[in-house]
Amino acid sequence: MQKSGVIFDMDGVIIDSEPVHKMLNKKIFRQLGLTVEDDIQLQYVGVTKRTKWQILKEHYHLEQSIDELIQFQNGIFHNYEWNFKSILFPEVIPFLGKLQELGVPCALASSSERLRVNEVLEQCGLKRYFIATIAGDEIDSGKPDPEIFLTAAKKLNLPPEHCLVVEDSYNGMVAAKRANMYGIGIRHQHTRLDLSIADQVVNSLAEIKLENC
Repeated sequence: MQKSGVIFDMDGVIIDSEPVHKMLNKKIFRQLGLTVEDDIQLQYVGVTKRTKWQILKEHYHLEQSIDELIQFQNGIFHNYEWNFKSILFPEVIPFLGKLQELGVPCALASSSERLRVNEVLEQCGLKRYFIATIAGDEIDSGKPDPEIFLTAAKKLNLPPEHCLVVEDSYNGMVAAKRANMYGIGIRHQHTRLDLSIADQVVNSLAEIKLENC
């Protein structure tokens, strides 16, 4: 492996949360009286909640403020009984363990808020694998802005060009490339996203060939 450190996205890479997200979003949209087209839904995959609602508010001319819409979503998402361990991808712990054995430092860079990131790490027993974790509510500009990945590289004490990013979304991959990092795209099992700018595209972490990175 030529790269010195690995930065992971969380949703769609570490946990298979997108089916639950879709189900909860349908509930939210139904209560708001919205019919959100597939192409609009693709625009907010991998971004923060604020960016998501900015997209939807602008497109559908919603009367509620961004903060009101976020609060409404929080109520729906927080009331759902999440069992993150049950949706942890089976390849995650073996792959992280392999990186740890190789002495490769890892970071987690998620658009989700800190509370949710901590819950995933705790429930899935993943804390020991990451030197640093960055959440979406701890940065000024979310993906596709490269800030979160540049912050992760700084916490790993590595130059950006020495970092590899594992992402499943178009917005996340754009952020990785803007940060001048090597990008590995994980094909989404539920929604086909554009990963054409990735340096390597795989179906799961188990398919990643570290010797090619």
